[in-house]
Parts: sequence; C-alpha cells; structure tokens
Amino acid sequence: MMPIVVIIFFQRDYKLSNSTILLIGVVLSVHFLQMVNFGGAIVNLIKPTCLLLVCAIFAKIICCKFVKVYLDLVCFISQVCLVLWVICLFPLGLSFLRSIASQFPLLGWDNIENNTNIVDTLYIFSIPQDFKGLMRNPGPFWEPGRFTIYITLALAINLFYFKENIMSKKSLVLLLTNLTTFSTTGYVATAVLFVGYIFFSNIKKSYKFILSVILLAVVYYVGQLDFMTEKIAEQSADDSTWSRFGAIAYHWNQITQSPIIGFGPFLANVFGDELLSSPNGLTDLMRYYGIPLSIVFYYLLYRGTKVYVGNSHKGANVCVFVSLLLLCFSQTITYSPFFMILYFFAFNTYTYDE
Repeated sequence: MMPIVVIIFFQRDYKLSNSTILLIGVVLSVHFLQMVNFGGAIVNLIKPTCLLLVCAIFAKIICCKFVKVYLDLVCFISQVCLVLWVICLFPLGLSFLRSIASQFPLLGWDNIENNTNIVDTLYIFSIPQDFKGLMRNPGPFWEPGRFTIYITLALAINLFYFKENIMSKKSLVLLLTNLTTFSTTGYVATAVLFVGYIFFSNIKKSYKFILSVILLAVVYYVGQLDFMTEKIAEQSADDSTWSRFGAIAYHWNQITQSPIIGFGPFLANVFGDELLSSPNGLTDLMRYYGIPLSIVFYYLLYRGTKVYVGNSHKGANVCVFVSLLLLCFSQTITYSPFFMILYFFAFNTYTYDE
C-alpha cells in the first residue's frame, strides 16, 4: 500500500496536519523506547512505521468519500453473506458451498488451519461450522465477532450520517446480517446505537416512544435466549486468558510491568512462549502502547467520529464511540490498520460531498 498511497497523496497535493505529524513522532518515539528497553531489533520498527504512515495518508485520502464507499461496500458484502448464510442452514447447501470452497487457495489460512474451526472460505464468506447449535455468520472474516464490528459501524453511518430510517433497505440488511452473527457484543453495541437513534435523531416523538417500547421488548427477549445467558455467564465466570474477562486480568498483569510505554512489537521478546491468546482489544491496546498513549488513541477515536457520524448532535457521536468500545471488548482490533485510520480521522475535517 505504501507506494500507492504516497503517489496519490502527492498527486493530489495533500499535506499532513501538524497534529498528525506530532502523533506519528510520539508513537515512533514510544516504539524506539520499547526497542531499547526490551532489547529488540531496529528492523522490527519497519512494519509499525510503515503502518503509521500508510494509515495517516490513507485517512487523508479517503475521509471525504469514506461514509459513502464504506456503507455501500459493507451493505453489498452483507447481502451476499446473508444469502450464503441461509444456504448454509441446509445440509445440502452447506456441503455444496464447502465443495466449492475446498477448491480455492486458502491465501494464508493453511498455516492456522489446525487452530480454527473455519477451514474453507469463499473469500467474501467464510464457511461456518455449527457452534453450540448455532450457525453463526462470520462474513469474510474468521470470526463472527469481527464481522459485527464492520456491520455496526456501517449501520451507525446509515442512521446518523445519512439519517436513513431504521426501516430503510440498507438498515434492514445490516440489522438482519448482524443478527445472524449471534454476537453478544454485537447485539449490545447495536442496542447502544438504537438508544442514540431514539434520543438524538430528528424523528417524531411518537416514533421515539414506539421505538423505545420495541427496543425494551427486544432487549428483554434477546436477553432470555439460551445462547445469550449461557455465553455471558460462561465468559464472566471464566478466568482463562482466551475469555473476554480473563483477558483483562491477563493483560493488566503485563501492563503493570510496563505501564508507560507498553511492549509494542517486542511483546514476544519479553514473554516468549508464555504469551497466550487473550482477545480483549481495550486492554490489549494498553499492553501494546502503554496507558498514556492508549488514552490518546481512545480520545482520537471519539474525535474521529465526526467524519462518519457528523456533528449534528454530540450525543450521537458519544453513542457510536461507546458502541465501538464495546465491540473492541471481544476483538483485538484496536491497533489494526482499520482502527488506525479511524484514529487519524480525528485530524481531518472533510465531510462527504455528493
């Protein structure tokens, strides 16, 4: 991506803001301190440096068209995945899709095939397996919880930026697809969006009352479902590192060993073979960058909502921000390229122009 975005950046005569350059400088300084403190090699700084530059430039290039392109893309993927998920509900359909997917190269999946229960992929849709009696829709990802992050953000854009009705075609497609992920965090994050939509949108008061009643009824009904109560009880009681709450305790034990600068790409240098799977993006960011810089990134995540939510009502921005934090609770995505771009949106003021 580096040559492509750099060429486009200079062709369009863009410039990075002083705040963007300052953030990049601070992050690189933290990485340098991590390298010195934990005995890392300077070559390990190449990837995070390139990642920062690409994401900063990419955020500058795409911010003016992000809401439209992103929403259309996720809606298209959701429609395709929704149809393929329905096919998977039938044994013959599931076998048929697996027979097709088995003919495709795995594009890197082969090295983790033994550690995942998703083996075959149609690229835009990963073939799911039965999970406690549920056929969860993972979309193009290896994990349904990852898919729900992108869907929920697209729904927020449709409801708050474009002010589409909750019963519009795009909203319904995104809602239905989100339901098929059977993600507890996805459901909670969507409920938060609904609260924002009810209180901070310009719909009639009568509609707000009706939607409030419907939301309460849906929350109560979904909360009574076996997979919801069992999963929440299981996660809250489980102290293993791969559980959501267990990961917090595991991360915090490591964070206290380097609370200011974190461990960054040198985490394996310190803990080696003892490093365990721990899917909680909120504390994982602190483990990677340290507490001070993580707080800065979370603030930037909130500020960046102006690009894809707008500035019509601060309450809507807060709801989307809280929704994103909830989604990060179960996925280690907070220092991924996608979230890096969301952070850098804070330094861009462009809005979508028809």
